[in-house]
Amino acid sequence: MKQGNNLSMPLSRTLKIGGLEAKNRFCIQPMECGNGDLKGGFTKDTLRRYEDLFRGGAGVVVMESVTLQYESRAREHQLLLDVEDLHNRKMWESFVKEMKAKYPDPIFIVQLNHSGELSDTAFSKRVCVKPRKDWGGELLDSAYVDKTIEKFAEAAKFLYEIGCDGVDLKFCHGYLGTQILRPYNDRIWKYGGSWENRSRFAFDMCEKVSKAVNTSKFLIGAKVSLYEGMAGGQGHAGADSKQLNLEETFALCRGLEERGASFFIETLGNAETADWQLMCPNKNTSENVYRHMAMAQNLKRGLRPETTVICGGLSLLAEGRFNENHQISAEKNGLLHWGNYCIEKGSFDMIALGRQSFADPFLPKKYLEGVEKDINWCLCCDGCGGLLAQQKPVECVIYNK
Repeated sequence: MKQGNNLSMPLSRTLKIGGLEAKNRFCIQPMECGNGDLKGGFTKDTLRRYEDLFRGGAGVVVMESVTLQYESRAREHQLLLDVEDLHNRKMWESFVKEMKAKYPDPIFIVQLNHSGELSDTAFSKRVCVKPRKDWGGELLDSAYVDKTIEKFAEAAKFLYEIGCDGVDLKFCHGYLGTQILRPYNDRIWKYGGSWENRSRFAFDMCEKVSKAVNTSKFLIGAKVSLYEGMAGGQGHAGADSKQLNLEETFALCRGLEERGASFFIETLGNAETADWQLMCPNKNTSENVYRHMAMAQNLKRGLRPETTVICGGLSLLAEGRFNENHQISAEKNGLLHWGNYCIEKGSFDMIALGRQSFADPFLPKKYLEGVEKDINWCLCCDGCGGLLAQQKPVECVIYNK
């Protein structure tokens, strides 16, 4: 697309999501930072990152994966939301009140999660729905899962009461929501075996959240791995198959839509090493960027026109010069070009900034002000991912040395 006044470009347009309006088409991905304290509280680094993101100009800011159960978590310093803990409640209330007062424009959504079998045994209890080789964990029963669903609904209600704009229910990247949805979960129990049973967790959760906060002004959505890339994974044909079969994935999204979901963040892969490049394309797997765009487009076609689809996995595109797609000119191969092009064509509605938000949280503001030359472009070196894997606080290793 021809570049002109950026304020007239598709990325700069407003967008209605449920009963709210995003000021533009930039969405900050929920990116774990591992910089909370040992009680799951916010630190100076936590507050600094989110203040930068709120100042950065994005229409939507989705807060990183927040655990509701500190006894099972993937990160030693993962952020905690515990509605039964007075100190924790006050911390969240103060944070949301301050951010909303200072920066009222961004839609603020919190991603809620349970790590399941990805909980780290070095400091927490690993639980699972069906043991996998080299992972294992204490087998969950239906009562535990029922309680987990209640916790999500209680957390959503609390977040609404303190001024948040929505929740992202995490059904991606190999965490508990994914583990239950996978065909691999062929164990015969309330939440396993048939698709009806495996989808019950997601559908019941969405229904309970919708009932707990019955207003279009509070958004419910999900980040979904359309397929994981692993045998028996979400979006695959069977319990031991790596063949893609997206029927269940699209049935999941349509079912969530029917129960009140107004947005979806598209993603692929999972947090395990084998499928990391599918989730986070790098220069050796640049073709995965276009898989993300194609999957977001297909998801958009299968949902109601008013349902927002946000495309992930785009950071590698950067300014178009160094993403290993040399056959395409830089001006037609960058993040901003593809975002504008795909939104104009109706392929999806927003672009999600993940690793790019570590490199430059102010990218949306710089674009809207017409100073793209000042953007710090993500090099997709995956240094931030390395810090996460080492249980260290996450930041850009290039621009935050």
